[in-house]
Order: sequence, then structure tokens, then C-alpha cells
Amino acid sequence: MKKREHEAGNSVLALECAAFLNGTLAEYWDEKGLTVPVWAWTNLLAHGSEALIAESVARPTRPRKMARSWRIARSYLAYEVLDVTSGQDGLTELQSTVLIPLELELAARPEVSRWSPRLWVDTVDNAIRNQHSFRF
Repeated sequence: MKKREHEAGNSVLALECAAFLNGTLAEYWDEKGLTVPVWAWTNLLAHGSEALIAESVARPTRPRKMARSWRIARSYLAYEVLDVTSGQDGLTELQSTVLIPLELELAARPEVSRWSPRLWVDTVDNAIRNQHSFRF
């Protein structure tokens, strides 16, 4: 941990926790130059605000080329999430009943680390469209 981060009261763990809870964990790790695990691309959809999710639709790409396909895939799903929900109440319901459980399930399965953006999109898309438990 950098001395400046410690002095400001910002430990790496606290920053990661904050990023996880507000839906920006993939961006946090990507900006640090770390590999973003497949499950973490679900984080924005599962925890992000309506405005933050909408921003990812409008601006899906960033400078790092390795994550480009994942950002585009997530942008597609972000659009879908906004399309199937009506306002913050609908988003909160979808997040709590479908997206957060899916995020946790993806994080718990080691084979997910080998998934392509397409397989991830298909899985999340199926969960959103069916709005019930997901099957791998």
C-alpha cells in the first residue's frame, strides 16, 4: 500500500470493497493493470446505479485493448438490463433476484475463468430474459 493511500485512509482493501459495492470493480482492476476475472464483468450489472449502467452503454470502450471485447459485451448486456427494467425499482429487483446471485455463482465456479465474452453474454442474457435461476 502506498504511504499516501494509507495517510488518506484509503487501503487497497477498502478501495476494492467500495468498487465492488458500487459496481466498478472491473474498472478498478483494469485501471490497476490487473486481469479482470470473468465474473467481475457482471459486477456493474449487479451493483451499478441506473446512471452508471447507462454510461457503460454510451461509452463501452476504453484505451486498454485486452478488455475491449469484454467492455463491448458488457455494454450490450447493460443495454438489455435497462431495456427490461423500468426505472430504479425494476433495476433493483432484477439485481437482487437475478444478477447478484448470478455474479456470486460465476465467482464460485472455476471453469468460468476460461469463458469467452460470448459465453458470458449468453449466460447473463439467459438469466435476464428468464428472470429466474440460471443453468450452466
